[in-house]
Amino acid sequence: MENTWASRDLPVLNAAVKYLDDAAGASFPELRDLAELAQLEVSDVSKAALALESDHLLELGKSSGGVGTWYVKQVSGNARRLVGQWPTAEQFVDEVAQRLQAAADEEPDPERRGRLRELASSAGDVARNVFVDVATSVISRQMGV
Repeated sequence: MENTWASRDLPVLNAAVKYLDDAAGASFPELRDLAELAQLEVSDVSKAALALESDHLLELGKSSGGVGTWYVKQVSGNARRLVGQWPTAEQFVDEVAQRLQAAADEEPDPERRGRLRELASSAGDVARNVFVDVATSVISRQMGV
């Protein structure tokens, strides 16, 4: 069985997320629109869309016309995380650690600089799992999950 994620499914998901974000609710992308954006054939986009729908990454509207007129009603938060539009908990923790390190680099007080570096190191190392769990809870709560 061929792996279709990188060559077909992810480009279609990325195109759907981008289109929906750009349209801001004004329109829904038909599969032929996504084919153009992803530079794929409509038949490949329809296969990808059905696969993505089966994993609850997007919701399809199926019209009575050909598959090119089917459209994407919405994408999930997971879809947005997969294409990098929303952060995962791990990405959030990495960003926090980077910002703590940057703050430490600019801190003139040696004691505070040391504490910031220790906190940045903890966020990146030993306490990572705890930070990820906390970040997951915060992100989930903010999204109403």
